[in-house]
Amino acid sequence: MEPIRVGIIGVGNVLNQYLDKIGVHPDVKVVALADVNAEAVRKRAAEYAVPKALSPEELLADDEVELVLNLTPPKLHAPVTLQAIAAGKHVLSEKPFATSLEEAEQILDAAQKAGVKVGSAPTTFLGSGMQTSRKLIDDGWIGRPVAAFASFACRGYEHWHPNVDPFYSPGAGPMLDIGPYLITNLVNFFGPVKRVSASAPRSSETRPRPTKDGGYDGVIEIQTPTHVTGTIDFESGGVATVIVSWDVWNHNLPHLEIYGTGGSIAAPNPDHFSGAPILRRGEPRDLALDMTPPGGGDWRETPITHRDDAYRGIGLAEFGHAIRNGVEPRTGGAFAYHVLEVLLAFEKSSQLGRHIDIESTCERPRPLPSVGPHEPYRFD
Repeated sequence: MEPIRVGIIGVGNVLNQYLDKIGVHPDVKVVALADVNAEAVRKRAAEYAVPKALSPEELLADDEVELVLNLTPPKLHAPVTLQAIAAGKHVLSEKPFATSLEEAEQILDAAQKAGVKVGSAPTTFLGSGMQTSRKLIDDGWIGRPVAAFASFACRGYEHWHPNVDPFYSPGAGPMLDIGPYLITNLVNFFGPVKRVSASAPRSSETRPRPTKDGGYDGVIEIQTPTHVTGTIDFESGGVATVIVSWDVWNHNLPHLEIYGTGGSIAAPNPDHFSGAPILRRGEPRDLALDMTPPGGGDWRETPITHRDDAYRGIGLAEFGHAIRNGVEPRTGGAFAYHVLEVLLAFEKSSQLGRHIDIESTCERPRPLPSVGPHEPYRFD
């Protein structure tokens, strides 16, 4: 396959997570970087030997660019994606896909009319840890999956992030920032969501703004829920408990566990691309499965079934493969829209005090073929 020619708009903190290991995906060729900060884009292009350092407008006008990777701040995801579609480009955006369903609908409508493909990160569900977990589920190692628990919790980003205010603005918060990792992987395991019920408070109206020397300088305005907890009912019949929070100093909660009629899986960190799932099976006499469990009732680390060095570039590689072969990307528009609707339903449920039915649906993403550590990635 001819490499997909990628132009990246936005050269901030997340860029290195795409480019540090992009060499393991030879079917991706990054031809241009762009940013409103001309000095920053020149520096980053030199750092990664990318031939063109451009303004966003120049990148969108460049005929060499086929696929735009949108790494702009979340509030700009939809506007930049729409500009790229208008320029005839395919677009893969960082999460979230948009900050409202109205924006997301505009993107899907524009993409359909332009005949281009759109989609959204996170793509951690394509990594070896989550694909191995998916294979364990699909192969019946825990019986029928019936429930899950998913959590991400910390004290908040002001203790490390240099520009924290946007994270506490409307259309942001922990559900739209870290929730996508949980919801995307849950849809990968269980399929589309039927309804959501949640509570979404915020612990305060402001927070002290930390300084590097350990002091404080003014306050951060809190304009979004900072602790969100709720339940998801899936069309397949399973249910998941979800907690995302920036109000928790410490905890011992698991990141992601899946519970079945015959066992349980402790999946790796859903923000990572690698890691081995841990499997615990019921006793053989309790299982309606004709197979020998590995270790019976003990927790056992499972062998990895997929290549283990994907990193974020795997999303570009999978998207490019789909473009070249005329199929829908696993991270495509319908999937991205459905995940966004679920994310937004948590705050809506809390505000209205009731279950929120999810109106959209999507296909459960196709699993990736298993490949060895030295075999090329496959996306068929």
